[in-house]
Amino acid sequence: MLITSSRKPSGKTRLLCKLLSRFIACRRITRGKMGMQELIEFTQSGPLIVVGEYHGNPGELSFYDGNRKLLFSLRFVDWYSQIIDSYRFSDVKPMLIGQGEIAEAFEFFFQFKRTESDKIDKFLPHSTLIVIEGKDIYFMGSGKCLFSLSIKGFKKY
Repeated sequence: MLITSSRKPSGKTRLLCKLLSRFIACRRITRGKMGMQELIEFTQSGPLIVVGEYHGNPGELSFYDGNRKLLFSLRFVDWYSQIIDSYRFSDVKPMLIGQGEIAEAFEFFFQFKRTESDKIDKFLPHSTLIVIEGKDIYFMGSGKCLFSLSIKGFKKY
């Protein structure tokens, strides 16, 4: 799996790419002048996430499968991050908590195990979780929110 950005990303977009790649333990690259065809070749038939911008801020996540097919995209208006440079990310895949279309799309794309929200207290203290509640996605580590996205739109292709 690979995460990249739009061609000339802002600092905020580069930071979101960094956080996502650390959270889901995957590679990230600076896109530069690479076109979509070159990105797909670079992924070696693996999944790809492209972080797009809206008015200089990160505003969209586009999810592609290994066959260059756009599966779904998320538009978001706000994203909030705690200062998490000191947080030690594990190489363990995060667990997914939530219901609905977005949770189903994440489960299919990432192949993360989905569990019920009432079992959240039974996880190890250093677990990482993706919690989807309505129009918000929370990326949790060690029981606190590391960063979150406020979803404006979701589209399946």
